[in-house]
Amino acid sequence: MSSLFNAPPRSLLALAIGSLLLASTAHADTPADASARTLDAVQVTADGEIKNGYTVKHASTATKLDLSLRETPQSVTVITRQRLDDMGLFALSDVMGQVTGVHVSVTDSERINYVSRGYNITNFQVDGMLNTFGGSIKTNTDSVIYERIEVIRGATGLTTGAGDPSGTISFVRKRPTDTFQAGANLTVGRWGNQRLEADLGGPVALDGRIRARVVAAKQQSDSFRDVYKLDKDVFYGIVQADVTDSTLLELGYEYQSPHTSGVTWGVVPYWGADGKPANLPRSTNLSASWSAWPIIEKTSFVRLEQQLGNGWSAKANLTHADRDTDGSVWYGAQGYPRPDGTGVSAYVSHFNEQSTMDVFDLNVSGPFKLFGRNHELVFGLGQSVRKGESDALDFDYTTAYAVVPDWRNWTGDVPRLPVTRLGYLASENELKQSAAYVAARLQLADPLLAVVGARYGSWETRTWRYTHDTAGNLTATTRTGYKPDDSLTPYLGLVYDFNTIFSGYVSYTDIFQPQNYRDRNGDYLEPVVGTMWEGGLKAEFFGGLLNASAAIFEGEQDNVAEIDDSVPPSSLPDGSQAYRSTGKGNKVKGWELETQGSIGEHWNLSAGFAHTTIRNRAGVLQKTTNPQDTFRLNASWRPGGAEGRFWLGGGATWQSGIWNNSTKPRADYLTSGRTESARIEQDAFYLVNLSAGYRFNENFSAQLNINNVLDKEYYNNVGFYQGVYWGEPRNVTMTLRWKL
Repeated sequence: MSSLFNAPPRSLLALAIGSLLLASTAHADTPADASARTLDAVQVTADGEIKNGYTVKHASTATKLDLSLRETPQSVTVITRQRLDDMGLFALSDVMGQVTGVHVSVTDSERINYVSRGYNITNFQVDGMLNTFGGSIKTNTDSVIYERIEVIRGATGLTTGAGDPSGTISFVRKRPTDTFQAGANLTVGRWGNQRLEADLGGPVALDGRIRARVVAAKQQSDSFRDVYKLDKDVFYGIVQADVTDSTLLELGYEYQSPHTSGVTWGVVPYWGADGKPANLPRSTNLSASWSAWPIIEKTSFVRLEQQLGNGWSAKANLTHADRDTDGSVWYGAQGYPRPDGTGVSAYVSHFNEQSTMDVFDLNVSGPFKLFGRNHELVFGLGQSVRKGESDALDFDYTTAYAVVPDWRNWTGDVPRLPVTRLGYLASENELKQSAAYVAARLQLADPLLAVVGARYGSWETRTWRYTHDTAGNLTATTRTGYKPDDSLTPYLGLVYDFNTIFSGYVSYTDIFQPQNYRDRNGDYLEPVVGTMWEGGLKAEFFGGLLNASAAIFEGEQDNVAEIDDSVPPSSLPDGSQAYRSTGKGNKVKGWELETQGSIGEHWNLSAGFAHTTIRNRAGVLQKTTNPQDTFRLNASWRPGGAEGRFWLGGGATWQSGIWNNSTKPRADYLTSGRTESARIEQDAFYLVNLSAGYRFNENFSAQLNINNVLDKEYYNNVGFYQGVYWGEPRNVTMTLRWKL
């Protein structure tokens, strides 16, 4: 294993491509009926997921076209329901830590970012509908209600609109089943973890023409961090009706409330007042026990699908969501710990916002013939509107209130922050996106497929800030907003089939990101345009049960703003700085190897290696807190096949080192107060996970999961506010499963 990690990137890529070509020689002449025999024992669900497998037959996140992974000219990872269950991971942050090419960047216990190809993933979809809830924190979504999660890497402007050329995380909800099914899971684990899940669904009326499904979860646990606690509620319900033989109607509701307390707002201090590492333990959490950033999300949705004949269909989707957050935070991460327990003070604040999101999408899709060949087309239009408002609050505290009296013996016992609601709004905001799009799958020749598309859309944001006098009377309203010119986002991909197993592909994608900067004339700059070129090989083995890919990519951002030094600082009429768009920004380069799926009836496998570098125009390495190299592996072995009683699984993750500059006290800090720059590093490390399961009978089974088996100590983040964020120690959970 060590020789693999030390191999030069080009050698690894050459080795992978060589292995794929050798496999091609072995399998290219395999008769079609042999593949068919392999599939005899495989069940494929209506939405294309292979039952009990680690891959899918089709995915539509990249283009809204019904493409196989091999036909999709971008890198796509699919985390199936079986893989989610085998890993025993519930929170999205834990799931993303197992995805090829994705780094989970944790700022504190609540602010979590998913980094792909050098940029944060800011676009999320649920059943193909854009989720635009953003801000400093996001719901750490629970996976219980999803059939699978798709992660597409690279620019995704065709389906998501604005964003960075990083990727999209797409969730596919569970749907009602044609036959009655019921199940429940009970999980217990370390740090008082207790979790109960229930899943019930099937026909409910009119000989199965009306079907329903209900999924719920309740979880409570402490943490390896002192004071921190989780109390999570999840509910999901959906009704599906065959209104006519050609009309399908879905109505659904989703509720997620991952309430946490004792939350951090920052990192653990790294430097002591003597200029040496403070070496605070992993359990350190200098938070008030009531410190919380509670989020409640409620989502209602309706979907209507009408079959139009000859394979064509029209789909209309409407989503309405409400998100509320209202909580105070008190967290000791400021300063440098001293041996006597002093030296640290807290960051204190209160945050609140009530948000709504309305998303609409209407599209028509179907096959057509042209020049004697079969093609596919989808076109549609959509709109997303997110509105938010924040209440005016008053809170004040003394310097002494924010002091950590003794970090060595912390209990979280702090008087609650006194917060007064003033009865009026402090601000309102609105973000609106509208677009029309078209995409086509064109069979140019027997071995050559083109996937093309374009999105033309608008983006606009507006903010209102309100000023009141001491009596609560409105005295001023400040309106700001930004609306760049409408943007055209193209998509182009070519896929060439070498044989029945192997394909080569190349694609160009882009995405725009509006920027709120103005030039010397007061005009807003054009949006940043992020582009991504990608090419590689893809393969389907065992009739599509196992997918493999090798990709290289390069991306950059254009129209990046920089300060205009041809005019004086703060020279605009409102006193702000003038900027200019000088063209090229950061450049991303890298390569990825991945395989996901099943090897016969006995093995499920997902593995991937990714190498990514990002440099600015001067060639200086950027975002050094993101590893350049990551490796992900998950596998499960079922010696008796899908019907066997016993299975054994596990995996490993590895990442290269990260570093960041920080400010540390000098040796004479206690007398002089002087500091100096110093680097905080986390060397390369690996984590090992194990899992096993046993089915007692047709109804009951048990599963054991052990994460970080070797109890490695590592930092997930370094240098943020002179601190570090510890990764999770060894964690053990036991799950009992019952199904009817």
